[in-house]
Amino acid sequence: MTVTSIILIIIAVTGIMLIHEHDTTLFSRVRVPTAVLPDHYQIRLDNLRRAQGVSSEFSSDRDSVPLSWLIYDLHSGEFFGDWAWIYYDLLSVALIVYAVTGIYMFFKLMQNSKKKKP
Repeated sequence: MTVTSIILIIIAVTGIMLIHEHDTTLFSRVRVPTAVLPDHYQIRLDNLRRAQGVSSEFSSDRDSVPLSWLIYDLHSGEFFGDWAWIYYDLLSVALIVYAVTGIYMFFKLMQNSKKKKP
């Protein structure tokens, strides 16, 4: 339950950050070292630079990624690896079920309280 709560907070906070990404240049200016991130970030960065033909350029930023990548990957679940999309889907279905059953229970209770009043 704690992990689910933390994931929901991460999704909410990063969603707000993504919405306001263009309000500031902070997300594109700040870089996060790949040493503190999962291995797939350095691989992704190397592949991107190779595909763009700029492998030898950007030597000062060679081992870092923009903060915006990290924010997007946390929000989408890519940060946590391949299993995360399944967890995110299950979490989304659970939220839908909770919302629908909550609405149903609210109207059911309202209906029962009207029947009890004389």
